[in-house]
Amino acid sequence: MLRASESKRRADLRAIMSREELDGFLATDPINVSYLTGFNGDDSFLLLGSQEQVLLSDTRFEEQIAEECPEIDALIRHSGQTSLQLVREAIGNGVLGQAKKLRVGIEASTMTVAFYRALTEAFPEIEFVPRDSDIESLREIKDEGEIAAIRQAIDTSIKAYRSLRGAMSSEQTEADLRDELEYLFRKHGGDDVSFPSIIAYDARAALPHAIPTRGQRLADASMVLIDWGAKQNRYVGDLTRAFLTPRGEADAVFRKKFKEVFEIVQEAHDAAISKMSPGVSCQEIDRVARDTIKHAGFGDYFGHGLGHGIGRVVHDYGGLSPRAHGQLRPGMVLTVEPGIYLPGWGGIRLEDDVLVTETGVEILSSDLGATD
Repeated sequence: MLRASESKRRADLRAIMSREELDGFLATDPINVSYLTGFNGDDSFLLLGSQEQVLLSDTRFEEQIAEECPEIDALIRHSGQTSLQLVREAIGNGVLGQAKKLRVGIEASTMTVAFYRALTEAFPEIEFVPRDSDIESLREIKDEGEIAAIRQAIDTSIKAYRSLRGAMSSEQTEADLRDELEYLFRKHGGDDVSFPSIIAYDARAALPHAIPTRGQRLADASMVLIDWGAKQNRYVGDLTRAFLTPRGEADAVFRKKFKEVFEIVQEAHDAAISKMSPGVSCQEIDRVARDTIKHAGFGDYFGHGLGHGIGRVVHDYGGLSPRAHGQLRPGMVLTVEPGIYLPGWGGIRLEDDVLVTETGVEILSSDLGATD
């Protein structure tokens, strides 16, 4: 199990609280609660004060909390109690200190309007301050333990993919391959999928988020696009490859067009990675790839951002796009995934996972070649 520095993360969040003059912070997103505590259940909150913290949960998770984060105090909700009552109890116990007028940060991007209203009605004496991405911004920079976990998830993803490629049969549909691949994640040590696997044949590969179907057989397809990733020890991998089938290899016209489009996508992919280093604008990296595809005459067929952060979720904080903010910093882990999608023909995307280091970058998925 990953033993990350949750105490340091709470200290980093407290530094934000101090800067923003907050007496406390109520974390309600399960991913963020886990990131700050090491607890992996759901339906639980973390109330963080300047010195103290308490996990607000229920009886289903009492033993799990004791096992996963024994250093965290917990208040356990029993039948008939509400989360609001636990918040009141925690405040009464002095978790937020003794200020007469408390200011408490909340997660504006994930808290429901209904719960926000309930909080403000239950605690009129407290100012609940909507905050955007305070914890997510901390998650953007991975520590050594997180990077090790991401490496493991990527390695598992690659092993599963290679096993799939080595055993594909002509009768398999997109959905058959998806089912087999996701079984292989677990066979090779993964815990879950990073996201629903995308497997698309021929023209359906022009759909960037194609949902696998049980229609066309592999024997009748000329190309395959696979976008996949295993989740392991709470962290994820995310990769994409496209390749010709025997039918596509035998079709000289199709093979020629596939090679043309693939080489443009690979050029954009490689050019972007070659420009990545600390201090470079995230927008600039996207522009390098986008200009490569545009100058080749396919600019209208690359409609998404170049990449996104990965970590505890497959679309973690940060990314590479025309609207991206900020610069690359050591510890970021980002996908680089240019693509060209031609309606009626197919699509090619080449995606790798890249770590920004102190001096440049490391392609974490380098064991998998572009044409594998």
